[in-house]
Amino acid sequence: MERNEYIEFDIKDEDKFKDLRCVFKEIRESKENEDYKSDEYWLALFPNYALKTFCFAESDFKPDFETLSIDFSSSHWHFYSLIEHLIENVDVIFLDCENLGNAVGRLNFYANGYPYGGISGMTMFVKAFNCIATIIDEGGGIYKVKWISEDSFELEDITYQNDVISITEKESFWNKLLIKLRK
Repeated sequence: MERNEYIEFDIKDEDKFKDLRCVFKEIRESKENEDYKSDEYWLALFPNYALKTFCFAESDFKPDFETLSIDFSSSHWHFYSLIEHLIENVDVIFLDCENLGNAVGRLNFYANGYPYGGISGMTMFVKAFNCIATIIDEGGGIYKVKWISEDSFELEDITYQNDVISITEKESFWNKLLIKLRK
């Protein structure tokens, strides 16, 4: 089996994770089929709580409630730019979005080449559904996600010791399983 990249995250709300999976499925299918749906379609598909995490320009087709305005000093993603990024610009094949158990989920993807467009957009997409990224394998390494604010994060290298990933604050689901299996 080929190695794939992923974003591992904490599932804070099971219903919101189900919403994430539903929207992810539509994005994956749209990308695979090169079916670029209308702004109205995407706006109707996303739940209101997720839309509130994105910004909209005054000229955008937007929801009928208060949203973030475009502020170039913030890291909030513009909603339609994110959709375009995920479907048209990021050079990946979306594989699946799965529940690993113990309130941990994973968005799996395969990068077609490097650079493929990065993980920032995918990470903020997942976060819009209150699924908080903790570990990212972006193809060049595996990193712990350190959240700086609601809309920005840094990646910290994860070091390896005796083939076991050492994470200072929180171990990933798979690392915990590996440790148990080795006992």
